[in-house]
Amino acid sequence: MPNCHATAIVVAGTGILVEGHSGSGKTMLALEVLAFFQVAGIFAAFISDDQVDLSARNGRLIASAPHSIAGLAEARGLGPAKLDYVPAAVIDLAILLIDEQKAPRVAEETKIVHEGIAIPCVVLPQRQARRAVHAVAAALQLPPFGPGRTAV
Repeated sequence: MPNCHATAIVVAGTGILVEGHSGSGKTMLALEVLAFFQVAGIFAAFISDDQVDLSARNGRLIASAPHSIAGLAEARGLGPAKLDYVPAAVIDLAILLIDEQKAPRVAEETKIVHEGIAIPCVVLPQRQARRAVHAVAAALQLPPFGPGRTAV
């Protein structure tokens, strides 16, 4: 099972893989997204931070937490901290964090391929978690950008 340098979460039944270089803000974005949607009463759960095991099953990309870091997320300045998590989820969306100067202002239809599975990819500026939460909500058509799905 290949390991990917990424963070994985699930929001309203949609698995999200957050990718980017070290220090790009993967963990911070994941935590901001989780907090935003949990407060709104929309199901949001953590899968894995910094390292994600990926596999292809029945034409779907599955992300799971490596056993050694399951339930741990980096709390910068403190180290690994325990967090409630789900062990695995189907990934339906990738978010790629890149340098702000190279990030498009308007999304272009992009896909990323892992384990032979192509999934839609949203490219966002790194280290801008608060702003990126709204792009995630828009991509998922969740409030405030759409009626979205109700809490699970």
